[in-house]
Amino acid sequence: MSSAAESKRRERQGARSTTGTLAPVTEQTIDWLFDALGQLYGVHWRRRCADAGWGEEIEGQWICLDATGEWFQALQHLSEPHVTCGLAALNEAAATAVAEGRTAWPPDSAMLFAKSCRLRPEPLGLPSLEEAWRNVQEHAFAGQPYLHDAVAAAAEHVDLHNLRSASYHQLAEHRRQFAHYYASSNRDCVVERVARGESLRPRAALGHDGQRSRAELAERTGREAAQQRVADAGLPHSMNADQGLRSLRAALKGA
Repeated sequence: MSSAAESKRRERQGARSTTGTLAPVTEQTIDWLFDALGQLYGVHWRRRCADAGWGEEIEGQWICLDATGEWFQALQHLSEPHVTCGLAALNEAAATAVAEGRTAWPPDSAMLFAKSCRLRPEPLGLPSLEEAWRNVQEHAFAGQPYLHDAVAAAAEHVDLHNLRSASYHQLAEHRRQFAHYYASSNRDCVVERVARGESLRPRAALGHDGQRSRAELAERTGREAAQQRVADAGLPHSMNADQGLRSLRAALKGA
């Protein structure tokens, strides 16, 4: 390898990532991605690589690879989970094209592929946003267990008590709050945390129902029922000593 090529390789390997603790894209990631794109698009990918110069000809056969480092440079600000999500997006688009009788074409450039690399729940093994939100409502209204620790972690930021009596407009606000902490550009959202390999349980102050004993579940049910009776009576959820005495006197007078 020439000294210039070796210098360029060291520069690529030393490029800083902007993904924080996310596993950065490496040359091995690009090799894996090229193999996956070859399996997805077949001859169309080989032709695209030959036309764009992504590879080299060996013994009369074109071998697809990131010979110039173009793809590595274009994706080095991303992480391996980002690339996984990008490939999943291309798989979905290809499946739609085939179902509609169209040809599925590979990306024209590395930058175009990078645009599809938004972190999403499903490629990371999490329930979709809609499935997760439906589960939160089922948990709030019917006590159904959470599908995943990720759903429980994001649900910590939703007022489940107020959710049960929310109007249509308020329900939409609760959903936006959940989505912000489940799957968004927020660094502390669940999808970002899973991509970083963080454990969701240390932050989960409440845990999900599958982790609770029957006694804990019964205690929570009783507490929530008491809170609902307080709300039905028009009383505040918390009172200081003076407020408590006044409420007690009013109750004794009405007895």
